[in-house]
Amino acid sequence: MTGLSVLVVIPTTRGPLRLRALNPRPGLPAPAAFADGDYRPLPWSADYARLCAPGGPLARLDGPRTPHELRLSGSFDAGRSWEAPVCFAHGLAARGHRLAAEPAQADLILWATGAVDLDLAVLPGDYALLDKIERSRALLAEAPDVPLAVLLPEGPERASAEAAFRAFERAAAPRVLPSGSIWEALEALTRPAEAIPRDPLREPPRRLWRLALPAGAVAAAGLVALVTLGARQAALVDPDVPLATGTASAEPAPTASPSPPAAETSLALRVEELRAPPGSSCRRVAFGADPPERRPVAREDGDRLAPSRLVPELCGLAFATAPGLRLAIGPELRAAALPPVRLADGAQGYFLREGGRQNLVYAVQALPEAKASPEAGAQAPGARLVHALMR
Repeated sequence: MTGLSVLVVIPTTRGPLRLRALNPRPGLPAPAAFADGDYRPLPWSADYARLCAPGGPLARLDGPRTPHELRLSGSFDAGRSWEAPVCFAHGLAARGHRLAAEPAQADLILWATGAVDLDLAVLPGDYALLDKIERSRALLAEAPDVPLAVLLPEGPERASAEAAFRAFERAAAPRVLPSGSIWEALEALTRPAEAIPRDPLREPPRRLWRLALPAGAVAAAGLVALVTLGARQAALVDPDVPLATGTASAEPAPTASPSPPAAETSLALRVEELRAPPGSSCRRVAFGADPPERRPVAREDGDRLAPSRLVPELCGLAFATAPGLRLAIGPELRAAALPPVRLADGAQGYFLREGGRQNLVYAVQALPEAKASPEAGAQAPGARLVHALMR
């Protein structure tokens, strides 16, 4: 076994594609790309051949000397954002790693998008990152314990896209690779294990030990280090944050027990409006160009909050919980909002979709962590609040 198994995801605005295989085919007249079950080269195969041509970008990456067959789970109509993930696949194969066809078969998932130039620099641009991330959610959820690395080109959505990935519920935080060039990103992805500080007090999950042990080749050391580092990052907690957010649950908020007193609720759960500052817009706020203004939502009666008006400057809502609690957001709000992002203070931010600005009522709960240890002492009480968005 010469390396780890990597699933390379090619995200598109119609849904993610899996890079199934990359194999030398000396009988081909030129490098070509194919969809599963089809012998006809895909329409953009000529561009792939140019990418692999002598003197082309991949020739600088120890690219193939013989024509290669690139096999994908599907195709797309146009665009160049496939170039970065395909270059990654060639670079990983040249370093002794294998390509996985499905998430469950992978030791690492690589999500990358972007066009490249002759020197393999990743070109900045508007790559519809948030749309691609949302459409990739189901695929990535198939293997939440597999470490994830992402390449996000510079552009108007990069900051929001990074925040969206970090809000995913995964066993380890995603690794955001340098976006300057494929060279730089590959170096970060395959850096030798000795270059990454180790924490002898923490032990990777059992699955990660199983992956690391057989990968004795030098070419695999960097990815094993990435897998281990991801597990360490997931275990870190910042003790200096006075009010940490819980993880947003993908489950509908369950039926709650009677509401706790108002003082306890305010300590356990905080709800704020996210508004565009004067002279800005919700689009600029959602893309991270301007910070939102945050206004606490007042209690009205019992477990109900005062309604929020759907004025143009209302961009979304932020939620934070006391330590030891997790968030459960009602499906009505989740359906009307973009994927949650983690704000600077750790709160979960839900930015409203353009088509989601409609009257709705949802519930939000702060629930005790299911895996909390009895020896950890008393936890903050949970809370349940009901909130309406109205025109």
